[in-house]
Amino acid sequence: MMPPIIVRLDAGFFDAKNFALFDDLGIGFLATGKVYDAKEKVQAIPKKKWKEYANERQVWSYARFSYQCESWKKAYRALYTRPQYEDQQRLLEFARPDNIIITNLVSGEPVLERMPRAVREYWEEDTSLIYHHHQRGADELPHRGLKEFGSEQLPFKRFAANQAYCYLMVISFFLFESFKEDNLKDILPIHSYATTLRRKLIDLAVKVVRTGHEVILKVTQAAMDSLKLQILWTRCQNVVPIPLPS
Repeated sequence: MMPPIIVRLDAGFFDAKNFALFDDLGIGFLATGKVYDAKEKVQAIPKKKWKEYANERQVWSYARFSYQCESWKKAYRALYTRPQYEDQQRLLEFARPDNIIITNLVSGEPVLERMPRAVREYWEEDTSLIYHHHQRGADELPHRGLKEFGSEQLPFKRFAANQAYCYLMVISFFLFESFKEDNLKDILPIHSYATTLRRKLIDLAVKVVRTGHEVILKVTQAAMDSLKLQILWTRCQNVVPIPLPS
């Protein structure tokens, strides 16, 4: 049995023709819907129908409903989601940016019924839809990193000094990516750019304490816990060998 094809779409692909084509081809999709089309329907959902989904950095409240525009021939399974925090600060209800997830992965649809039972049960879970919808931007990050790095206007043509600068920058970029892969698992997203890493991990307020034969950097307990600095320090002391090509 061929593995299922499931595509993740931003709001730019919100079109009934796209959804109908996916249905005809037996392709599953997770799409971003238009919030204003469903406001009244969502407001009518009872409070007891709302649930919570959480990861390490955010908590969302969500509710399931059927989404159908006036010109559509069918309704689709949908989730209305609201993040409850911004940078660890709880948002008031009126300030929460809402979002809608639309999918054809619903019981009875051929695209779902053709899947193995375990896979089908996985996609029937609302939390699976939310998780994978949030990951849609991650698909573009390697391409963005490559394009930004490759299209940078470098200051050299045939000048040896500037050519060396370029090569050193490539080596530095490789070391930067290697550091993230080797040390930042479960601490910061591996796909973080250099500015994000500097802002969150390096630009910290510390107190420098000098004792007899030591220099100690003291950080706040909040930074110690959120960045798992003890774990990070241990990882940095254990060099990960580069595997030899076979």
